[in-house]
Amino acid sequence: MIWHVNPTGNDAHDGRTGRTAFKSLARAVEAAKPGDTILIAPGAYDQDLPARLSAARAANIVVSVVGSE
Repeated sequence: MIWHVNPTGNDAHDGRTGRTAFKSLARAVEAAKPGDTILIAPGAYDQDLPARLSAARAANIVVSVVGSE
């Protein structure tokens, strides 16, 4: 499964598309299972991203930033 995170998203969304992205990486990690991928849109996030990334990777979840240069 691929999950989407965007700073303009909403954690009440389902996170399954760019248009229904979660706002927080924490919510995406909560929804994801081992083997899933989380795609993070560039932007400013109000959370501890390094800790969230570490938790995701420890759970065998792939995390990637999309749309970056």
